[in-house]
Amino acid sequence: MKSRLTLALCALLGALALGAEVELHYFWSAVCPDCEIMWGFLNELAQEYPELKIVSHEVAFNPDEWRLMVNLARAYGLEEEKTPTVIVGDLAIAGIGRAVELRIREEVERCLAQGCPSPLERLPKKLRPVLNPLEVTLLLLLAVAAYLLWPR
Repeated sequence: MKSRLTLALCALLGALALGAEVELHYFWSAVCPDCEIMWGFLNELAQEYPELKIVSHEVAFNPDEWRLMVNLARAYGLEEEKTPTVIVGDLAIAGIGRAVELRIREEVERCLAQGCPSPLERLPKKLRPVLNPLEVTLLLLLAVAAYLLWPR
């Protein structure tokens, strides 16, 4: 506990000295119960570290946000695109749980102490075109409707 407190104080002092802001991208879905749990953790973290800037991206109903998540996750080497996903500093992580929260906290503290560029700087110049689940579902529904309505 003492070492965690020391690390947190060092991170805070480092951030004050550097005037650093840490940019964290949070990808979530309006239909994801785990996302609410992560959102609660991130809100607590933001209260603890005012220099933390959380950029929120709802991906279920916003295809462009889904495409951003997929391209950014791939730039970080994260192979599974699911919600919730958090990207900060050198960390891209999906899911919830104590271990996930600990890794996010450690990366935020590291970024506060050392500075980290925006995760968006890792995006490739040319984004890969991807469909989000809503678009895939709509295309499938259109294909089924066309098949059923096509004269035989």
